[in-house]
Amino acid sequence: MKIKEALKQASCKISKRWAETPLLDAQVLFQKAAGMTKEALLASYNCDVGEKILGDFDRMVDKRCAGFPVAYITGEKEFFGLSFFVNENVLIPRRDTETLVELVLEEAQKLWGAETLAVGDSALLPVRILDLCTGSGCVAIALQHELGGRAVVEASDISAEAETVFYKNCENILGKKLPFHKSNLFNSIKSKYNIIVSNPPYLRNIHVDEMISNQWPEPEIALRGGDDGLDFIREIVEISVKHLEDEGLICMEAEPSQMDIIQEILIKNNFSDVSIKRDMAQRKRVISAWKK
Repeated sequence: MKIKEALKQASCKISKRWAETPLLDAQVLFQKAAGMTKEALLASYNCDVGEKILGDFDRMVDKRCAGFPVAYITGEKEFFGLSFFVNENVLIPRRDTETLVELVLEEAQKLWGAETLAVGDSALLPVRILDLCTGSGCVAIALQHELGGRAVVEASDISAEAETVFYKNCENILGKKLPFHKSNLFNSIKSKYNIIVSNPPYLRNIHVDEMISNQWPEPEIALRGGDDGLDFIREIVEISVKHLEDEGLICMEAEPSQMDIIQEILIKNNFSDVSIKRDMAQRKRVISAWKK
């Protein structure tokens, strides 16, 4: 069988259950089964498929048809140009969350050059950043990768399983471990930071209940945000004031429909200059504010 025929059959099979991107799903799964790059796959459409590769590919396709996300099947997901290891203990990194990283990078660059971080005549202190609810570590690691010595990034999560995934991604991408706090939000956090960033659970209970009834594979702990989806966000905003330096910044991802309420929560807790950044689909995705 030719590769193009295997992809066509797999795409047709996947489309009966997941109609959005069946061909792309099949291509990514074949790349994993064959251990080849996207470019190599495109150049090999007319080549024959070996029995072992075809068998591995068929098993992956069956998993996809059974409802497993492609990222959990391959064990990896690209985020901000980096390849992250993922499994069913962490949320799969999403393109929307890159908007959160982009905003923090913009503000961190400004802080790093600000006179408030100057020491002596020439040295500059690194910006201190905390990533709450880090999961796979995609936000924290992408920030450290981009900022290098201009920032010291720490991360926290309540999940011991997420901690394992986080450290694996640190080693794979950065070649070193970033500081990690196993903590229920700020419970084990003692330090202060210039920036606190978070992609917390923010889905409404009714939405999560529906996902669970449909056997959604991502961890419930990373999804459930309470009746209005804002339980964690309220607590993060209220307590972050104690963990931010003067004129520190808080940045959070949430649903577009939640932005007005979050803005009220921020103002109520002594934050100012609230700003909302839209994702690539022009939906309100990230909200940020400065500690007065």
